[in-house]
Amino acid sequence: MSYAVGVTDPYTLQRRRLYRAIIALGVVLTTGTAGFVLTEGWSVWKSLYFTLITITTVGYGDEGVSEIGKRFTTVLLLGGIATATYAFGQIVQVAVSNEFAWRRRMNDAIKRLHGHFIICGMGSVGRAVCKRLAAAGERFVIIEANTAAFDRARESGCLALHGSATEDELLLQAGITRARGIVCAVDSDADNIVITLSARELNPEINIISRVTDEASEHKVLRAGASHAICPANNGGTEIANVLVRPHLAEFLRQSRHEDGELQMGEISVASTSALVGEKLSDYGMIEPSLVFVALKRANGETTVRPGRNATIAAGDVVIVAGDVEAICRMRERATTGGEMRVQGLEPWTHGLKGRCSTD
Repeated sequence: MSYAVGVTDPYTLQRRRLYRAIIALGVVLTTGTAGFVLTEGWSVWKSLYFTLITITTVGYGDEGVSEIGKRFTTVLLLGGIATATYAFGQIVQVAVSNEFAWRRRMNDAIKRLHGHFIICGMGSVGRAVCKRLAAAGERFVIIEANTAAFDRARESGCLALHGSATEDELLLQAGITRARGIVCAVDSDADNIVITLSARELNPEINIISRVTDEASEHKVLRAGASHAICPANNGGTEIANVLVRPHLAEFLRQSRHEDGELQMGEISVASTSALVGEKLSDYGMIEPSLVFVALKRANGETTVRPGRNATIAAGDVVIVAGDVEAICRMRERATTGGEMRVQGLEPWTHGLKGRCSTD
């Protein structure tokens, strides 16, 4: 929105009115306090107290003021009440306007999103997912019913909606029909099942990851339409067992998941206009010798683990690689349309990570 030369925008005018109102209120309080100190000989605190109950019309009696004090109180009532009412009104108006402005900007930003992710619930699982998505430079919207958790997400600069993700209206507001994936990570398995059902109905093609706390709920969320059911307790137990039985493999996998690790595993989707289309793995391996081709998933769903050197990359393929972070970044750049690399985004979760390309 633009404004004519010499015309101040509404937000600046509103701030100026607020400043003037606060100054006027301060003048009234100071004048009233000083007046009662002089006319009644009261202490500063008692004079301030009586000024406040006067201009707010609370009126706990006249405190036995003298005749000259009553005259002064009359003048204070006439000017003070109007000033206090105006000042308090401006404060409320600014607070409400700022809240509406934030919500409007947030809704506008969400409406522009396509191919984003929706995170339902900001518990330990939801926070971990958001951290990884932010580190990968992905865009996401948080839905959180808990006010304190919602405020933390909002203060972090994330796009967030306050309410229950079981409501279709809130899912639609989060852009469920345009989203690439949704994570159902609220504390209740029953709610996660409801969210899964709603998400699948609103967007039949979306990738749905549902968290469950009980193994018995896994088949339920899968029947409800979830693409994957994740039980953090089972996964944690499996990782602990791997550390005990296969410590070196566990360390390798831990490093591959860490954003700052030298060795990473990456999933690279090949676009139809990519420079990689038609290229053999052996030929690209000569360009990037540090890369190891772990698996190749064809567009038809066929997956080959440890593909042969003569395997040719085709449009729509997904290549799983392990190796140097920068090498993975360069391959991802060639695999995407236009060769654009994604960079890190949201703070404070990605503090210090900006400028690194995504390897997840």
